[in-house]
Order: sequence, then structure tokens, then C-alpha cells
Amino acid sequence: MVYKKYIELEKAHLYLIEEGFTLLIAKDKVEIQLKDAIEIDDISYDLVEGKPFVTLADMRNIRSNITHEAREHFATNKKITDIRKAQSIIVNSLHTKILANFYMKFHKPKNPVKIFSDYDKAEKWVREIRSKWYK
Repeated sequence: MVYKKYIELEKAHLYLIEEGFTLLIAKDKVEIQLKDAIEIDDISYDLVEGKPFVTLADMRNIRSNITHEAREHFATNKKITDIRKAQSIIVNSLHTKILANFYMKFHKPKNPVKIFSDYDKAEKWVREIRSKWYK
């Protein structure tokens, strides 16, 4: 994969694929807690230099957990929700699909979120949204 920047965190990998487009890949067998969510959002903000962006969250092939507080932070952190235009979440197991649905339905992110089982379709969706504001 070609990318502009890459940062490995304790519980996730963050990529700046191109300006206005990030990729988050969670690590396997970890629990993402509030402190981790704050770190992920802070690093994401730095990667995009505070400019609008879309993100692709690849949650395939992981058996990790995201705490209620972390999901709430991802959904409501004003620093990020003011600039994040959309999120696509890729899942391929019942476990990650349940987590993604909880995130969407109970935490109600301020940005459009869509769950996919196909990476290419997830990428296409966020790229279409990005193309509306990024030239």
C-alpha cells in the first residue's frame, strides 16, 4: 500500500493515504480504551493537519474490543467531528459488526458512517464523499 505517513500506536496503525484520507487498522486482541481513543484522534488530527478528512476503519480479522467510553469519544470528540466528513468501517465477523452497529446506533456519530464487508466498496464510498469537498 502506498501512503504518505504511517504511525504505529500501541493498539492501532494509522496511515495518511493521501491528503484528506486516513486509514485506521486496529490491532488484534487488544481493548481500545478511552486513553487509546484520545491518542488515535489526536494523532489523526495531526496527520491531517487539522484539515477536513474521511477515514476508513479496517476492523477485519480482529478479536479486539472497544470500550463504551472509547466509542463515545470517537463519536463525539468535537476536535475530530468538526473536520471528519465520513467514516467507513470494514467488518468481517459478527463480533466487529456488533461493535460497529453499537457505535452507529447508540453513540450516534455526528458524521456519516457506513459499515461494509468489502474493502473496495468502503474505500469507494469515502472517496466519493471526499471528492465533494476536496479538489
